[in-house]
Amino acid sequence: MKSPIDSFVVVEKHRYKTAASFVVETLRQGILSGSLAEGTPLRQDELAEKFDLSRMPIRDALRQLEAEGLVDQEPHKGAVVATMAVDDIVEIFDMRVMAECAALKIAFPSLTKAGLEELSDILDAMDATSDADRLSELNQKFHGHLYREANRPRLQALIKSLHDSVDRYLRLLLVNLDYHNKSQKDHRIILEACLAGNQHAAVRALEKHLVGGRDEVVAFLARRQTSSQPT
Repeated sequence: MKSPIDSFVVVEKHRYKTAASFVVETLRQGILSGSLAEGTPLRQDELAEKFDLSRMPIRDALRQLEAEGLVDQEPHKGAVVATMAVDDIVEIFDMRVMAECAALKIAFPSLTKAGLEELSDILDAMDATSDADRLSELNQKFHGHLYREANRPRLQALIKSLHDSVDRYLRLLLVNLDYHNKSQKDHRIILEACLAGNQHAAVRALEKHLVGGRDEVVAFLARRQTSSQPT
């Protein structure tokens, strides 16, 4: 029987510094894209065979993905693709609000005209595509560029990790035209506040945007749970 892992494992190890980083990136993309569904077992022996590696880099990769919230270790089952509960989503987005608003406050005095023009170009690119992977990439790029001048690598790494934990759900929302339009409107309000030099308005708009994303993901999970229940 064909494994779901067969559909996306591509041997391009030469692009990565370590074998573990190659496995991490490949599995992460499989999880975020939905190729590896929630609850999919990630057996070390099978992964070692598919990646043509020893078990050590596989084990290290699974530990990193567990730290990112993308993999769970279940008793008697081992590693599986993590299933997000509503409480998990709420906690992650609440952490995003705290981390990203703090990052924007730190970055705000150092924002430049050229940097803000880059943000505008990213939003234009988002308007021009409906591809889920591209939208996810650009969405993360917008947020990353917004806080770039904070020069806080640990804080920015935390923000990326939190974003990655919920990215699989954001991808599903971003291809929904209503949500995409609302999200883009929020992005442009944040950008306009930055252009106007109004830090308070920019941070407030960012918080509102993230809380709105949280509520949309929670509603999406509730709808999915309802539709999966037997009638």
